[in-house]
Amino acid sequence: MKRAKFISVDGIKTHYFEAGDAHRGKKPTILLLHSAEFGGCAEFTWEQNIGALGEHYHVLAPDHLGFGLTDKIFDFLQMFDRRIRHIRRFIEIMEVGPVHVMGSSMSGGLCLTVAARDIPDWPILSVTCCSGGGFPPVNESRQILNSYDGTSEHMRRIVDVMFVDKSWAKNDAYIDRRVEMANLEGAWEATAVARFKAPFRKPSAGSAERDNLNYANIKVPVLVFAGRHDPLRNPGYTDDFVPKIPKAELHFFENAAHMGNIECADEFNQRTLKFLAGLG
Repeated sequence: MKRAKFISVDGIKTHYFEAGDAHRGKKPTILLLHSAEFGGCAEFTWEQNIGALGEHYHVLAPDHLGFGLTDKIFDFLQMFDRRIRHIRRFIEIMEVGPVHVMGSSMSGGLCLTVAARDIPDWPILSVTCCSGGGFPPVNESRQILNSYDGTSEHMRRIVDVMFVDKSWAKNDAYIDRRVEMANLEGAWEATAVARFKAPFRKPSAGSAERDNLNYANIKVPVLVFAGRHDPLRNPGYTDDFVPKIPKAELHFFENAAHMGNIECADEFNQRTLKFLAGLG
């Protein structure tokens, strides 16, 4: 069973979930990093997975800076690396590592970026990337995701984009939970600001790094998940980067869009545990 906790990370109130205490110190820790849509947080991204993974491993799932119940912080000068440093310090303060790191959407790309660096910022044993990596297209679906206006109707449209199964968007209780999280004081601002791009500003160092990622430099085993019906990614987008990763496996969810680890939770959990077991 997962437990919600808080910890201070260099003065930043950081919320996280923990599961599988019985495995702490006996097996490596799994670090779960959530997606970055409005209202995105560890609770929503991983609630279908953390219990199953916690039966076999010690699991930690923190809320990123500005998301969930973690302090609402945004660094205009170096947010990309600020987020990476926050997770590094979280790992250090929790006294875990090396870790199997798993990221959804934005965090999937974040995990691949850290792993591709000559000296990774985190002590990584493996990467599991769900609906991340490659180049996200600018299209109508992404516009829906990026323009949340604070209403239940718009949140329903966001969920409808992210899921194939329409029952998620029709679930009023689920929509209400997401709206409540997305509308916390400072939450909209911390999420929206990442979408602002000054027309006169050159791309940041973080953007340049992500756009020119050397996937061949990733030394750890990688498992990539992709949804066959993901409108937030171009069809076949995994062909552009998965073959470049030396030790990569690719798994498609045939009945999922962007949130395959939620829509196809049993499939994700079983495939992930098989991947980890095969690492020895």
